[in-house]
Amino acid sequence: MRAPVCSRCPFMSLDHEPPTPIRWLDALRAALALRRNPQDTEQVFRLGEAIKGKSPFVLLARFRADPMGRQRLAERRSLLDTLTRTEWLASLPAGTVGRTYHDFLAEQGLSAQGLVEISKAGMGHMPDDGSDRYFIASRLRDMHDLFHVLSGYGRDELGEVCVLAFSYPHQHTRSFAVIASTGCLVIARRWRHPGAIAAAWQAWRQGRQCAWLPGLVLEDLLTRSLHEVRRELGIRPPTRYLKVLDDLNRRGDPLPTPPGKLAA
Repeated sequence: MRAPVCSRCPFMSLDHEPPTPIRWLDALRAALALRRNPQDTEQVFRLGEAIKGKSPFVLLARFRADPMGRQRLAERRSLLDTLTRTEWLASLPAGTVGRTYHDFLAEQGLSAQGLVEISKAGMGHMPDDGSDRYFIASRLRDMHDLFHVLSGYGRDELGEVCVLAFSYPHQHTRSFAVIASTGCLVIARRWRHPGAIAAAWQAWRQGRQCAWLPGLVLEDLLTRSLHEVRRELGIRPPTRYLKVLDDLNRRGDPLPTPPGKLAA
């Protein structure tokens, strides 16, 4: 049973709300803040909210047109409920999607619930009005760190840019395209490594070529081998990104090992 429509907008759910105008000043502020601190996830949400326009409706249409997407909308399963079962995730065998996800968050000092709080700070609280758009937005938020694990990109600056480039074909979130396209240029100059641009380009291509991840029952993948899941979904190793990391290691500027590197 779906929740009643939000009390602050009693006659309109998110599914029927008109597209919001682009707020250029807010977008610029968020973009500048991200340039100062590329790992400020709150600003990613702020930028996304400022320039989303019609993009949520594009994704809504895809969910409703796709058989798997329609199943997810009908089932209304909470991915967050599964991803917050940390003891269970930690008990899974090494090399599984769920265990790799757990270890990745633990190493970074992150949590699935923590991302929820960051999104609220960046977007404001979005009450559950029972709409398809609310469900989709919540599920995509909770998928973000799973996208890191499945795609093989870490949480370093380039890894964040690449995971957004990889995610864009799946979500069509405008801010992802903006951050990925400008971020790789900034990183290439800052790191003095043009391979950052090639890494982001490869991430976008590989996101286009693999299975559409938002429509999958991701909960069912957690107990399976990460290597097998990547192969089944057509997710190829991020070779350009890994090459940049290897070059930085040789230069004496090492970055953390990305999730599931050995499973590639």
